[in-house]
Amino acid sequence: MRLVSRCLRAVSALSVGALVIALVGCGPSYPVLDLDSPVGTWRAAPPGTGTLDILPDGTFTITGSSFNLSTARDAHGEYDAEGTWKVSSSSSKVYLIIVQATDQGRAQVENGGRSTEYKRGAITFGDGEETTSVTFVYSPLSS
Repeated sequence: MRLVSRCLRAVSALSVGALVIALVGCGPSYPVLDLDSPVGTWRAAPPGTGTLDILPDGTFTITGSSFNLSTARDAHGEYDAEGTWKVSSSSSKVYLIIVQATDQGRAQVENGGRSTEYKRGAITFGDGEETTSVTFVYSPLSS
């Protein structure tokens, strides 16, 4: 009886340990931050590609993105855009107002994108149906 009890305790401890390891593994693969501003360089997390530069003068550029913010779909080639940005007054979401954009060199209809909250160091733009998206991760300057 004691042997069975010890075995059950060992199995329970191993199960809890495996669960903790599994849950930790489900977290973001990038550092979680607490940003005051979205200004800076953001790089697409794999498998996405591209760079989002949010500048302090209220403008932004996107270069080489695998996601087309103008159509909210995967890009046909490399998507590039520029325009202005603002942060929601009621949350930490970034709004991009696209002034000019191209996908594989072809002009795109100007549109915009609204991200998830940026404060934790990741900005995601998606199609609204959660079938395709790109996540940009904050890339602090190297010292």
